[in-house]
Amino acid sequence: MKIYLGLTFNDPQLLPAAPAELVNSQILSPSGLLSYLETFYSLGTPAVNRAALRTEQYRQVLVQYLKVSEQDPFYLAAFRADELATAEELLSRRDELLDAGYPLSAEGAEETPARIRVLHELEALLLADDNELDLYAGPADRLNLLLSSLGEDRHPRLEIFINEPRHLFTPGTRRLLDALESLGDTVSALPEPKAPLKNNDLGSWQRKLRAVSGIDKLSPEPVQGSLFGEEASSAAEATAREQDLTGDGSLVILRAQRETHLAAYLARLLRDAPDWRPGALLTVRNQTLDNALVTEGLPSLGVPSTSLARPSLQVLKLVTAFLWEPLEVDRIMEFVSLVTKPLDWRLAQRMAVHLADTPGMFGPRWVAMVEGFFRELQADGETTNDQIATIRKQYDDWFRRRRISRDGRIPKFDLRQLFFDLREWALLERTEKRKKDVQLKRTVGDYAGLLVLSAQAQRAMELLDAQPETDLNFLEVERLVRTVYEPAPTHFQPKEQGSLSTIFAPASAAKLPGTDPLKKLIWWDFIEHEPDYFFSRYYPDELEYLESLGARPNGPAHHNERSAWQQLRPVLHTREQLILCLPERVDGSSVEAHPLFGDLEAAFPDGALDRITINVDAAGQATGPLVTGQRPAFSPVAIHPLSRPVPQFSIERLQQAQPREREAPTAMEDLLYYPHKWIFRHQLRLQGTPILSIASENRLRGNLSHLFIERLLNKIKSGEVLMERASVREWIDDNADRLLAQEGAVMLEYGQEPERIQFIRTMQYSAWSLVHYIKENGWSVRGSEQRLEGELEPMGGQFIRGRADLVLEREKNGIVEVAVVDLKWRGKSVFKNLLRNAKDVQLCLYAEFIRQNLPPDGEDKPPYRQPERVHTAYYVLRDALMLSRDELAFANIETVAGADEAKVVQASTLKKIRATYNWRWEQFADGIVEVRCNETLGHLEDLYQDLPHDELLEMEADDARFDDYRSLIGLVR
Repeated sequence: MKIYLGLTFNDPQLLPAAPAELVNSQILSPSGLLSYLETFYSLGTPAVNRAALRTEQYRQVLVQYLKVSEQDPFYLAAFRADELATAEELLSRRDELLDAGYPLSAEGAEETPARIRVLHELEALLLADDNELDLYAGPADRLNLLLSSLGEDRHPRLEIFINEPRHLFTPGTRRLLDALESLGDTVSALPEPKAPLKNNDLGSWQRKLRAVSGIDKLSPEPVQGSLFGEEASSAAEATAREQDLTGDGSLVILRAQRETHLAAYLARLLRDAPDWRPGALLTVRNQTLDNALVTEGLPSLGVPSTSLARPSLQVLKLVTAFLWEPLEVDRIMEFVSLVTKPLDWRLAQRMAVHLADTPGMFGPRWVAMVEGFFRELQADGETTNDQIATIRKQYDDWFRRRRISRDGRIPKFDLRQLFFDLREWALLERTEKRKKDVQLKRTVGDYAGLLVLSAQAQRAMELLDAQPETDLNFLEVERLVRTVYEPAPTHFQPKEQGSLSTIFAPASAAKLPGTDPLKKLIWWDFIEHEPDYFFSRYYPDELEYLESLGARPNGPAHHNERSAWQQLRPVLHTREQLILCLPERVDGSSVEAHPLFGDLEAAFPDGALDRITINVDAAGQATGPLVTGQRPAFSPVAIHPLSRPVPQFSIERLQQAQPREREAPTAMEDLLYYPHKWIFRHQLRLQGTPILSIASENRLRGNLSHLFIERLLNKIKSGEVLMERASVREWIDDNADRLLAQEGAVMLEYGQEPERIQFIRTMQYSAWSLVHYIKENGWSVRGSEQRLEGELEPMGGQFIRGRADLVLEREKNGIVEVAVVDLKWRGKSVFKNLLRNAKDVQLCLYAEFIRQNLPPDGEDKPPYRQPERVHTAYYVLRDALMLSRDELAFANIETVAGADEAKVVQASTLKKIRATYNWRWEQFADGIVEVRCNETLGHLEDLYQDLPHDELLEMEADDARFDDYRSLIGLVR
């Protein structure tokens, strides 16, 4: 039996490609060789990955050792910080020493270094019969067991060919090879790559690398075109060729700004040259090159992509968020936004939209949203009662489960049940998806992500079962998930016939006996991947001690030498053409060139690399050598910038448009100042997809502050809270956590305590200041978030309905007065300017509606006395600042001076609102839509020179705030 052994031969793909069927031979990695030999000696090979369980078992050993040890071990501080991580590190050291042949089970001698002596004591504790500690066998344990059984000589004679130099294997592999040789098996190295036979660019670099690496001294083999070739040339000419590059196409560097540019270029080359089929080296398995090839109609490489970002795997690390109180809104948002999740997608979508606007749960709005969803399901008739019951159970299982405080401990049973439910769902979901594939007569998918998720959930359950503790804290749960959370390889497309031969490790470029040489190779990602440093795990005295016993593990020098040896393989094995792909950015991040690029620069004179470099981004320029005898024909594409905003555009169907039955004050402002927003949203119904992310900080604080004030004023109105500072402060303290949980749970999360305290203090001061203004000026609360409605033109004008943040009333000197206060979180300067320029449209409309005092159309609107005076004001909550035109409603506030009194300004503004509204509808009747922004301002001023500007509202000069249609009008180009 022939064995081809290599450190990267765990993936049997090699270049040059091995024969399709190897007769009486196998391609194996060291772990594969171990498993192969175990079958002949009746030694079991683990069927599943037990690394996580081994780590937990060794953690228990470390815990037990702390109880029996007379002095603190060296790992104590690290163990207190992270028990599993420390156990993982110490277990790997144990396995490394056993792999090197160190007798760890024996009693440590006097000269044994202290840290290694601790490992001796841990091993003795593990092997003792008076405890229940156990440890699954790892690769080192299996290796030592195999070595002890090799004396039976049950396996067939082996002829082993090793790819790497023998001293670069691990000590355990070297021990195994020595033992096999002693039994009569042969071990020999695969031959080194032959010296280049051509005097081309690739051959020049290869000879320099061979000389530096010590493979040979000066290339003793004949070289075509040299003194030893058939066509003799002078030694000077040969030397000159060795010192420079000619750009003959044998060695090519492809450069580009992004890796996607390189992929498109290579795919076009391969499409246009069907006879050019080089091999490909992809050291990082991603889809960029494969996608470009498929786009050009070429066979897929079938690259298995490995990532932790798989939607199905994201579930595992998000479900634990449901265990703790308060809930982490960001993680819940991620959960409900996943493509694959154990929750109905329609309900999850509703939740995501709700959380984006109101980051809190279980308040009145949340309950109304959930129950409204289930009522709709009952009414649509398309969802059966059983399906509705299943969706309801899913909701209850995740959102109505018992939760533990973040500083508490979760019972292990609850956590295990959660992983069990997740495992069962993953298996059921995979079955249902495969059934649906069959029903729709499409290719049945394997849905490997769900299989991996179920396996990882199962592994988490096994890990919990192995732990002696009965409960876990928050950090322990997160660490447990990290221990079992592993990326899942996924084949997006299978490898197709006729695709390029592909390898995924430099050392997989290895010529087996009897195979053709590797002629052409594309090194796709010729960038830095390896770490540029290695640290020794052992102190110098420990290394001397281990070496004295012949059990020294591989250190940094071995790692560096092995990495350097492996990186040379693709260059030295390639015979005819090597293409190095060197992007400046990958996935948007800057990358460094491969270390061999520095060797390439040093091997030739300055500027020589320009002759072999093709700049893919230099479209239309004939730079660099030809790769396939031709170059993709780049055609410069003229840049056509998007059109700039136009002052007006025409929509013919708008001529038949009619006013809506009911408008909101904010929509009225859009119609008056920025009509394109009103047309797009309310006439054309162009609605943007909601961005499912938590509301911004200012928006969140604005919503919360309104909620606090609304609830507080309702309590004051009902008499449950006194208009006293202490009473206001006490109410906010008592209700803050509840209101934050319902509407702003992000403030309750870990790390948000300073912001939460600051917000509550701001609200205490601001709420009392508002209540003080109300109390000192003799006002009573008529309504908070009160619905106000009326007609723009009394007796038949546009009907408008809105909600005023705060409506106050009083009777002073026999006169009934009302005050409308608009609450704002911030923006003191903005609202001062609105008052100063008479642009407070909403307040003006609310004042008019109160004066109209329309008869109530429902029970929720009681009749009020007709007021003789209506005041308006803004209250900026963050600054506890009341803004108004005068002090008639509130004394000792900040006023905005004007030439006329407030009543006159309100009447004038209302008149201008009506005139502007009529003017806009005249434009709509002609099919004209105005686009108002900074860029169109000059054009609009020219168009409107003849307008009676004094009769209309003063138009804005800047772009609209919060405009969802900036790209449609040309502001985004």
